[in-house]
Amino acid sequence: MKQSVLVAGIGNIFLQDDGFGVEVADRLGAQPLPEVVRVADFGIRGIHLAYELLEQRYDLTVLVDAIARGDKPGTLYLVEPAFESIHAIGEVSADAHAMTPQHVFQLLETLGGSPGLSGLTARLDS
Repeated sequence: MKQSVLVAGIGNIFLQDDGFGVEVADRLGAQPLPEVVRVADFGIRGIHLAYELLEQRYDLTVLVDAIARGDKPGTLYLVEPAFESIHAIGEVSADAHAMTPQHVFQLLETLGGSPGLSGLTARLDS
């Protein structure tokens, strides 16, 4: 059985470096990739991302986004989500402007889906 991977570029192209994930998706999508990998620009469409994850049931989901972590700009991080904290954010919001990755995963869970983490592990070499 082939495993499927979604690489989702997220962010707002109108907010300078917040468009990083969208640009990565654009450039990566132009490269030859294995057929099991789908690269897509989801921009600020978090609700659309949640429904994509629900419909396709990917084995691994990689979100590419800009995030402030205190180091110099351009530093790359692998951030593994703490799914336990999904329940700590309260009710599911359908507000497109409030769709953080946690909200996307919470909506997905509410709809009966999973973000796709089984079978594959992603690691960043230090």
